[in-house]
Order: sequence, then C-alpha cells, then structure tokens
Amino acid sequence: MQANTSDQIKGLTPAPPSPPPPAPLIIGLYGVSGSGKTFIMKKLEQELGEMRLAFFEGSEVIASVTTGGLDAFKKLDEAGKAEYRKRAILKIKSICIETSKVGIVTGHLTFWDDERCDHPMKVYTQEDLNTFTHILRRTNVSSSHLSRWQGYELTELRHLCAENNILFAGLYPNLRYKLSTVIRDIERHNLEYNLAVAKRRLDEILINHGDDLQTVVFLDADKTLAEEDTSATFWRMVQDVEGVQNPLGAFFSSPMGYSYTAFRQAMLFYEDRIAELTQLYPQISVLLQKAARQKHVCPVIVTCGLRLVWEKAIERAGFADVVKVIGGGRIEDGLVMTAEVKRSRFARAQAVHGARTWAIGDSPIDLPMMMAADEAIAVVGKEETRSKSMDAELRTAILIGGLQARQALLPYNSLRPRLDMETLPVIYLEDENILASIFRRRLYFYHATDENASKMLSTPMRDDSIRGPALQEAHKKAAHYLSTKFLIEIIGLEKFPVRHPQNKPIDGYRLLNERETLIVPLMRGGQPMASGVNEVFPTAQLLHAKLPGDVKKENLEGIVTVILVDSVINSGKSIVEFLQRIREVNDAIHVIVVAGVVQDQAVRGGSLIRAVARSMEITIVALRVSKNKYTGKGTTDTGNRLFNMTQLD
Repeated sequence: MQANTSDQIKGLTPAPPSPPPPAPLIIGLYGVSGSGKTFIMKKLEQELGEMRLAFFEGSEVIASVTTGGLDAFKKLDEAGKAEYRKRAILKIKSICIETSKVGIVTGHLTFWDDERCDHPMKVYTQEDLNTFTHILRRTNVSSSHLSRWQGYELTELRHLCAENNILFAGLYPNLRYKLSTVIRDIERHNLEYNLAVAKRRLDEILINHGDDLQTVVFLDADKTLAEEDTSATFWRMVQDVEGVQNPLGAFFSSPMGYSYTAFRQAMLFYEDRIAELTQLYPQISVLLQKAARQKHVCPVIVTCGLRLVWEKAIERAGFADVVKVIGGGRIEDGLVMTAEVKRSRFARAQAVHGARTWAIGDSPIDLPMMMAADEAIAVVGKEETRSKSMDAELRTAILIGGLQARQALLPYNSLRPRLDMETLPVIYLEDENILASIFRRRLYFYHATDENASKMLSTPMRDDSIRGPALQEAHKKAAHYLSTKFLIEIIGLEKFPVRHPQNKPIDGYRLLNERETLIVPLMRGGQPMASGVNEVFPTAQLLHAKLPGDVKKENLEGIVTVILVDSVINSGKSIVEFLQRIREVNDAIHVIVVAGVVQDQAVRGGSLIRAVARSMEITIVALRVSKNKYTGKGTTDTGNRLFNMTQLD
C-alpha cells in the first residue's frame, strides 16, 4: 500500500499498528456454595505468593464495580446483574494484562438456593467464557441437594469449556496438596514450553544412548504397538467403575479438534488415573528384540496417549532398558504429544543427532512424522478398530505430499490392506529383509587411535620438526598400515596364480577386484597417503582430483571400489562433496574413505558426514581420531608441511 502524500512529504511512512497484548492466563476457581473455594484461594496465596499471581474474590470485584456495593448489586434485576458481572471480569482481565500476572478468580457458575426449583439458575456471562483460559472446579459436598447441584454444574462446565476452548479440571479433596503443582503447570505451560520439554526429553534419550547412535525408530503407541487403544480402555474402565460416559469424543469433536488444547484437556482428565496394560503385537516384539541387540539403534515411542501405561507395558515385555517413551497423560509429565510435536522430534533427531529415522504409526495424527521420516510404515489393524479417516489422509499425503510409505498388516496377514498395494506396498515386520533394512548401519568408522602401532606411526605426522619428504614418507607408512589392517578386511581378498621360487604354481592373494579399484587422493594433502595405499594395491588405478568434478563418468566405468584418500578430515565437507559426486554418477560403487586423522565431531551428531549417511552407506578408515578442531593455515596446514610450503598464508 502506498504511503499518503503528506507522509511522503515529511519523509515518514506510517508505522504498522502495534500488536494487541497477549491474552492473560486467568483461572476460574468454581464450585457450589460452601465447597471451600475461598479457603483454597487463601491457601494458594500462602503457598505461591503474589509475585506472579493475582488473586480475586469474585464477589469483592463485583462489589468494587457496582455503585452501592454488593447490597445494591443484589437488588438489581438479572439483566443489571449480568452487566456488572461483565464489568467485574473485564476489570480482572485489565489488571492481569497491566501486571502480566496469572489471575485466579473465585466465582459461581450457578445458584440453586431453593430446593423446590427444577434446576439451578445460571449466573455466568459470555464475557466470563471469553476470558477464562482454565476452570478448576472444587468438589466437596455431602447432602443430596448439593450433590445434584454439583452434578448439574459438572456436566454444564464440561460442555461450556469444550465449546469455548477453556481447559477444565476437577479439584477433589485428595488433590488439595497438588493444587499448587497444577497452578504452576498452568502458569508456565504453552506451545513453546511444550516443544522445549519434548526437545529436552529426546535429547536426553539420544545422548544417553551413546556415540554409536545411527538410527532412531519412532513408534506410535495405541493401535500401533498393540491392538488396544489404551485411552479408550481407560475410559471404558472409568465408565464401568464410576458410570461416566467417555468424554474423549466430546473433546476432539468440539471446536478444540485435535489441538494442543484438546490434548491438554485429555491430560488433565488422566491425572491420577491408570489404564490397564495391553499386550504388544508379536511382530512388534520381534522388532524390539532385534533392536535390543543393536547398539546403533534407539527405539522411541512417541505417544499422544498415556506415557505411564506404555512405560509399564514396555517394562512388562522386558524392553525397559532399550525402548524409551516420550508422552504425557499426567501433569507431572509436563508434556502433551501433538502431531506437530511428533514431527518436530524427527527434524531434531536428523539435524542435531544425525540419525536416520523410521516412523511407524497408524493414524492421521502420525502422518506429519511419517512425512518427516527417512522411512515410514503405516500399521493397519482390524477394520472395526482402525482409523476410518486414514485412507483418505494417506492417499492425499502420498499423491500430493510425496509421502513414500509401506504398510504392515497387524495382527493378521489376512487383513484387508489400505488403499492398493501399488500405492502402499505391503511388508511384514517380522521379515528378515525388512528388519535388516531397519537396523542396517549407514556409517562404518574404523580407527586405530589406541593401538600402539598407531601411536608410533602418528608421532612423526604430529612432529612439527618433520616436514617435506620425511613427512610424506610418514604418511605413506600410515597408509600401508591402514591398508593391511582395515582395507583388506573390509573389501576382502581374491586368489590369483603366482610362481613359487621352487618353480611350482601356488595361490597368491590380492585385494578383491583390485584392478577395478580406483584410488582418488584429494589434492594435495591426500597424495602421499594415496601413494602408500597404491603401493599395497599396485594394480589399482590412481586418479588425482582437486574438485569433485575431476572425477568423470568415464573414470568410473567398470570400477567396483573407490578409495578416497585425504590426510585430515575436519568438517567433512570435501569428503561429502566427493561422495555425493560418485553416488551421482554410479550409486552401486563401494566407496571407502581413508584418512590420517579425523576430527571427532566430523562423525558425530549433526555433522555433514552423519547427515549424508542417512541416505547412503559410508565407510571411513583413520589412523586416529582427534578432539582438536582447527582449520590449518600457513605453518599448521598439513598440505603446506608435506610439501615444504609453510610460508604460504
């Protein structure tokens, strides 16, 4: 939009309007008369203080905005009372905005003073519903009349909160010692905090797994690990015991949908509850048993359901030391697992931890994580219990979103697949080929850092007084050692006929496909070590290359193995560029990287090498690993030291 003429003359452009202040957190503390709301609020004031919280007795605020106070208010008709109730809640909201405090307000939903009335009289206003972000309801009654009143309010509040995007929780007498925890949780918990908690949990799991981590298998829980939906089982159990109807349908079919707020609401209902445990699918058990034997693989359950249930189910199955669970279901968890939180865990596992990721799920909530994963498997259960909307969502994700996934039919192979088997191929999780692809290593790193031979061979390479031909000779000797210790074991040997001194034919041995092996030194630092490798494998071909483009298509024709050689790998950028170039020309070639020293971080975490290893297999052989990270320049540059050019900057 063009600035107006007067503004242009003044050289000013109107500033954009300031964004409105964020809506404050305001907690309604509701309950029927005599339930102890004021007592609870006073106790909260003592326990939590007023530094970040503002406490309001609803009737006192109404009195403060009404001319003549509470006595005058009581004489008004219902329309007049509603107006002053509206003014009171707006005053509370204004104070909370100005002070940046969380408000706690005692109030009434209804009055039912006359037992002869059929139902209570509603005294809340729409402005209350527009202002409250949370409602905690105090329950502590005994008489028949109060019990009926309480039941009416409970039903009404659940409905109103779901329709108005308000989080609701009941406060029972045995919860009084946990109320401070609930308030603190409400005060700090938002989308950003939730993502931060999920990030911290994942980092803890993957860091504790160890440096060998290469693959993370993320599994949804309900109807993926087992046939049962533990959340539905929980509510069936509650209904059997307490006679209440399943409220989950009300949460997720309300305007909340499958949102952060809806999952938070479910979490509040799960507080102090536990679902009955379920049996894992046999195919899932096989997968987890295999994972238990793979140090480079970390299985992680990411569940929107009950974390505690799945931790106990995994413990009962004997996988507690192997499988970790990220989820919520209880306030103490500090986390709710949404579709976006699931998806973001994949991005972090890939970018920060350099892991190849698999996603195994069954419902539309799992699709974002399946889209983000390197490999995805849709679990398909019985038709009467499987997600009804998944077919349409899957088709859209595949045809429009580019999802490449396969489906596993559980528990029975006779189940009807989703979509068609061309669009979504069927696999069997217990198939050895599938398990091998899940648990296949992508990065193989061999080094001799702690070997006595390595310590001796690396000494002249690290001695600053040794330069030029003497240093080149040290690099050659290191390459001899690496070739005989590692390369012949990795690549293998083949027989060929030779003539014995006693003039009789015998079997000789050389590198497997030695004549079809191409040694590529990264110029100039890789030249001496490449010469050493070539001396051990004399019939291999040698190609000097400064840039990845120096490796032409014709250079790779008929080649089975490429050995890339460099003296030092710092960030891994150059090596990755050469790897990608070779894969681009011929992805069937076996590529091995040989180096004198590899910087430790180059093969860990979110390094360039780990990132490219998610999509291709990489084998690295090194004399030693170094914690020292630097980019050589002038006298410290290995290439300059090798060729007596240390005067160069």
